Amino acid sequence: MKHISVKGTNSGTILLIHGNSSSSEVFKKAVASEEIPYTKIAVDLPGHGTNVEGYTTESDFSVKSYQEKLLSFADEIDDDILLVGNSMGGHLAIELAPKIKNLKGLVIMGTPPVEKPINFEEAFLPQPALQTFLTENPSEPDMATAAEIAVHKQENVATILNDFKKANPKVRSVLAGDLTQNRLDDQKRLFVDLDVPKFIIRGAQDPSINPAYLETIAKQCNGACTLIDFEACGHYPSLEQPEKFIKTISEIASQVF
Repeated sequence: MKHISVKGTNSGTILLIHGNSSSSEVFKKAVASEEIPYTKIAVDLPGHGTNVEGYTTESDFSVKSYQEKLLSFADEIDDDILLVGNSMGGHLAIELAPKIKNLKGLVIMGTPPVEKPINFEEAFLPQPALQTFLTENPSEPDMATAAEIAVHKQENVATILNDFKKANPKVRSVLAGDLTQNRLDDQKRLFVDLDVPKFIIRGAQDPSINPAYLETIAKQCNGACTLIDFEACGHYPSLEQPEKFIKTISEIASQVF
């Protein structure tokens, strides 16, 4: 698994997983930050970022394949782990979390823990333009519109677009198939039952996630989940509010490690 990483001075490793058609680039500032004195690792999933060579078949990009590769990668980390996932990366993290033997905490953002079958209307907001992120080969104007809607701060559009164009187009169509075929687990149950500290980072201007649904999930955790709001933030908190993200993750890591 290709990745970027910086070794920390304190024990504990923060494993960061990006979303669909994204990359480790969204975590670059956090990985480089000395304000987080723990080891930081941000992966590039197959078909994304720097990890596009050698992956050509649909099976390379399935949720199941990603989970298997991530679990194998996590098993090689001889350290306590704080798992952080953005969007699709959050969905992967929820399903991986119970399988990681040295997990100490879970952070999700841009990720509603869904039921099985997926409760789309309850968990997500209607935003047709974002269907571009599930379209194999969208037009350039559609890509630009989707990127502009996904973020609150427009200076981040270029990063979203660049990652989108780098990604293998099949990552989107395969994810769409996994969603329509209900190949995700009951993430709501997994998240609520997970016996480690849990945190939901909620972008106040996230165009795709139902904020009320996240509140409901947090309440069902009976005090074991903290909901953290990021103002002036869309779907990518680590990219759009890097300073606040760095401070938040540092505080969470010091709490769970």
